[in-house]
Amino acid sequence: MSPIATSDATSTMEASSAPTKGLLHFEHVAPSKQQDLPFADLKTVDMGSFNDGPEAQAKIAEEIRQAMHEQGFFTLINHGFTQEEVARQMDIGYTVLQRTPLSEKQRLRARMQEDGCYKGFKLRQYYEMENGVKDKIEQFNWFRDMKSQEFPSTIQPYLDEVKEFSARMHNDVFLNLMRPLETRGHADGLLVFAISLQLPSETLVERHQFGKHDESWLRYMAYYDEHTKEDESKVKGVWLKGHQDFGTLTLLFSQPMCSLQVRDEQGKWAFVRHTPGAIIVNCGVFMEWYTGGYFKAANHRVAAPPDDQRNHTRMGVFYFAPNTLMESPVLQQAGVTPTFESPEKSVTSKVYSQARIANVGKSELYKRQWGDGERVVEVLAGVEVPWYG
Repeated sequence: MSPIATSDATSTMEASSAPTKGLLHFEHVAPSKQQDLPFADLKTVDMGSFNDGPEAQAKIAEEIRQAMHEQGFFTLINHGFTQEEVARQMDIGYTVLQRTPLSEKQRLRARMQEDGCYKGFKLRQYYEMENGVKDKIEQFNWFRDMKSQEFPSTIQPYLDEVKEFSARMHNDVFLNLMRPLETRGHADGLLVFAISLQLPSETLVERHQFGKHDESWLRYMAYYDEHTKEDESKVKGVWLKGHQDFGTLTLLFSQPMCSLQVRDEQGKWAFVRHTPGAIIVNCGVFMEWYTGGYFKAANHRVAAPPDDQRNHTRMGVFYFAPNTLMESPVLQQAGVTPTFESPEKSVTSKVYSQARIANVGKSELYKRQWGDGERVVEVLAGVEVPWYG
């Protein structure tokens, strides 16, 4: 069983030859030993067998179809990145968030409310939650082409490997879930998402070419365990409120802190189990729209970890990919149609994304207290956006 094929450009991400002076090392918290934690039963998809032929590909595609239809979440292993490469990006992200001067972060802040755009820094205490409590989350976001924004001084020594990481996340992970085999020297089938939806071979990859600007972005993000006991009680231990990501897919590297939770159809929350080196794949709203609800945009939130993981930072590396609208035989056979029947009747991904970004953490509804398991709806850009208590 061989690992999935990756692109040739891998040399600059070799940690032994990359600069380390001034680089902080991020130490993940140890796994929790608490016995009574509720964990979600997510499927694990192993891409290591993909090159074994059509039967292996069909098996992977069916696993993904089930996961996206039933839960909207799954765990991806043997995706092409080593644990050392993932750890290196965690260190770079941690260094950027910890060592960039506040004045530089403020100058390079994301114009979220003004422009509906994440590129740049999101500082702590921007999201306004219930009872006057503000968040303890910090981010640095960049568009994958890395051409349309200024980067902080702290990332400059590592810029080449960050560029390469961005390209590999798209080409060797995201497109390996989308691209037809023939683009990698095979002519006997489609890649897993194309297989699972029975789409023409080039459909998905044509809509997600790396060189085309489509609002896809990457993110370093840290959750700081800094809430007072009083404030944490006011938000019921929730660090980021329940929501669905917009876009096609979200890819995030697994981490040992029990904090990310998914919501089932009964409104119950459960933690996502840590798998070292794995990527957690999360279905977004655009994919749900396109499939008429056949693939489910995952409801998730971030909550305070168990007691034996407190007083540690939760550090993450993410890739967010938007844009997918097309016809699929699988969906037709299942009797579903896209939420929006045609481009003329739909809101564009950019308009919807801008509205979501501009309002998150700032709207009056977001500041309200939501009941446990409650589903509330906000209308943005003419679209009903669900949030979850």
